[in-house]
Amino acid sequence: MIKIETAAPDLRQVLAQITAIDALVALEVAALADCLARAGQRQAAIAAAPAAASSSAPSKIALVSIAGGLTPRGSWFGSSLSGIASQVARAADDPDVAGIILDVDSPGGTVSGTVEAASAVAAAAAKKPVVAIANTLAASAAYWIASQGTELVMTPSADVGSIGAMIMHQDISGYLEQLGVKMTIVRSEQSPMKNEAHPFAPLSDEARAYLQGRANEAGADFIKTVASGRRVTQTKVREEFGQGRMVGAREAVTRGMADRIATLDQIIGGMMQQRSTRPSSRRRSALAFE
Repeated sequence: MIKIETAAPDLRQVLAQITAIDALVALEVAALADCLARAGQRQAAIAAAPAAASSSAPSKIALVSIAGGLTPRGSWFGSSLSGIASQVARAADDPDVAGIILDVDSPGGTVSGTVEAASAVAAAAAKKPVVAIANTLAASAAYWIASQGTELVMTPSADVGSIGAMIMHQDISGYLEQLGVKMTIVRSEQSPMKNEAHPFAPLSDEARAYLQGRANEAGADFIKTVASGRRVTQTKVREEFGQGRMVGAREAVTRGMADRIATLDQIIGGMMQQRSTRPSSRRRSALAFE
């Protein structure tokens, strides 16, 4: 494509020569030159638009739901931990989003996936405000994630806590014996420990010790992450954050497990007031609202 700036002098010279020959043809060429000039102006305006848009302050708020039993891929009864991490990361990288609200109502979930979701929240909080609100439950894995926000708020009737990890084993051998059913397990010789926590017999001492170690490891990671997110010592988390119990709103704020008490509407209203009121020419984010 020939730029209009360089083409204009040549066109003027051509028009002067054509006018001496045929004025009508000169008028048609002049109209073409005028169209090309206007097209060039439009292209220049389009090119300048991204720069103008980038100078406009972000004006959207992202709302991410964390609800039900949390699992890596999600289910009909709870949110996807990978989905939470993805949504938070997208909102954090979106220049049109001024802040993120985590709407939490969950009894917890699996350790698998929680670490990644919590890390995504912590990374987002390093870029922009992330307010997690226990509305009305942030237990176990849900508290692990919520603790990584820049602020943790609780509704008046909310509960938070259940810090720690738990592994359950069910022994149904007595029930099967009553039914006259006896289970036999044959393992490959290379893997004598495979499925050692099966429900068809009591746990062996070795299996119990192994599971205890896994639970302790996950629990230690939980405490370390909460301490980092809440900006307190690990000792304080171990001794004052419930030791696995749930804690109500007022007590949680007193202990430092949460920052304040408010409703979701109040959180949204406050963040909306803090955002810039200047208009933005960027496209609307699918994660956010005005």
